[in-house]
Amino acid sequence: MAVSIPDAKALYPLNSWYKTREINNKQPQGTPVGVSLAPGPDGKDGTSYQFSGQVNSYIQFPNNGGLDVQQSITILCWVYPENLKGPIVQYSDTSSTDWGVAMWLAFTTHLYARYSHRDYTRTTPLKTTEPLAVNQWHYVGTSYDQTTGIASLWQNGNRVVQGISEPA
Repeated sequence: MAVSIPDAKALYPLNSWYKTREINNKQPQGTPVGVSLAPGPDGKDGTSYQFSGQVNSYIQFPNNGGLDVQQSITILCWVYPENLKGPIVQYSDTSSTDWGVAMWLAFTTHLYARYSHRDYTRTTPLKTTEPLAVNQWHYVGTSYDQTTGIASLWQNGNRVVQGISEPA
């Protein structure tokens, strides 16, 4: 049986070639604030962005409605924790201060994710039991499948936490 995987809504390489542009120009360009290009997981200059871990260090991606996936979502990225906590990805619509999706390094370097339903009720958060090792690259992600209600955290290609996404 063939598995059908939908096309990505957005792919932002975040490197010196694409800067903060989406790879297929399907979405608006992001606005970098307090970040700088840095060596990435491949060790080459300009293949990642460095964030300071402070509130004034982020890339804001405008949402003209094209990033609204409505049903299910997967977010994947490389992170290089330096013993700081803070957001990796936060998504909300412009009409709410509540996050639709939040993936953080919490409690120093534990991976954490939480989702909000369309009625703004929050789901039970997911958190890894083991911290990410500092000063090394990790491929991390979070996913939510509306059909099954399953939310997951991923680390280096492995599902490390899974839960039913119930309102908290």
